[in-house]
Amino acid sequence: MSLALRHLEAVRYPPELLPSAEYVSPAAEKTAEILNLTRLPPGILVRLKDVGAERSNNAELRFKADNESFEVPAAAIPDLTEPTQYDLLASKSARLSVYAIADLSNYKVWHGLLVWQQTIADKLALEIPLTNEERAINEKLGVWKTVKRGTLPINWDRIKLYEHFPIYRETRSIRKTLPTTGLSLDTIKPRKPGDQFVVLEKVSCDGVGLTAADNVRLTLCRDDHGSAATPLITLNALSMKLDFDLPMFIPAVREINLRLECDQEQANYRCRWTFSIMHLTNILKVRWGLLSKEEMPELWEKCKAGVV
Repeated sequence: MSLALRHLEAVRYPPELLPSAEYVSPAAEKTAEILNLTRLPPGILVRLKDVGAERSNNAELRFKADNESFEVPAAAIPDLTEPTQYDLLASKSARLSVYAIADLSNYKVWHGLLVWQQTIADKLALEIPLTNEERAINEKLGVWKTVKRGTLPINWDRIKLYEHFPIYRETRSIRKTLPTTGLSLDTIKPRKPGDQFVVLEKVSCDGVGLTAADNVRLTLCRDDHGSAATPLITLNALSMKLDFDLPMFIPAVREINLRLECDQEQANYRCRWTFSIMHLTNILKVRWGLLSKEEMPELWEKCKAGVV
C-alpha cells in the first residue's frame, strides 16, 4: 500500500523513516503514481529518499519535491539491490511516479520517506515564518546565529548517531510455510518499558518466483497504530529481494507486531528483519510528547528550537 496522508498523521515518534514497496503496470506513455502527497500536514517536513527500482529500458522514474522536478531513466540504476542517490527535502508536497516508455507489467519500486516535525532551525533555514513563541525562543537561544553558521538544522545521520543509543541490535529470520491464513512473525518489546523503546530498522522478503496473484505482503503495527486487519504499513514482497534490506526507522514505546500475509500458500518462505532496543532519553521523551513543556521547560525549548 502506498504511503499516504494517514501515514504521516500516524507519525508519533519523529523522525520516522517510513518504507514503501510497490509494483505498478502502466501502459506505454502513461504514468503510475507511487507516492502522491499533494499537501503535507502543517508543521511537517519530509525527505523522499532510499529509492530503488527495477532496471528497465522502458521505465523512467519521476520525482517532485515542492516545485523541483527530477527525471531519471531506469536503464542504468541498481536493479533493486541498492537505492539511487536521491534525498529530496519537501515542505509542501512530494511525489514519485513511474513513466512507461513501453508497456510495463508489475514494475517494482521501493522507497523511504523520512518524516519529522519542523523545528525553529528548520523554519529559519527554509525561510518559513516563525510564530511569536518561536521568535522569542530564537532570540533567547540565538538559533539564527547557528543556522547562519551552517551547523543547524541537525541532519538525520547526526540525530541517529548522537540521540539514539542502541543497547543491542538483532536480526531474526524465518524459513517456514506461509499459509493463506497468514503468519505472525514477531512481537518486539522493550525489556524495560518506560526506560527503553524498540525500533524496526530493516526488513527483507524473498520476492524471487512470486507473482502478483500470490500477493505476499509484510504488515507492521506498533503501539496503538494498526491491527492485523488494518495494519499501519503494508509492504509488497514481490518488489523486494533477500539481497537487500529495505531501510526504515519505526520506533515504538510498547511493541511492534510483524506479520506475513498471502493469497496463495508459499512453501519454505524466507524473510528477515532487524530491530534495536534503545534508551528512552529525556530528549526523546520531550520530542515525542511523553514529557510536557511544564515538566521540562528548558529542554522543551531546545527541542522546539532544534538545537538538540
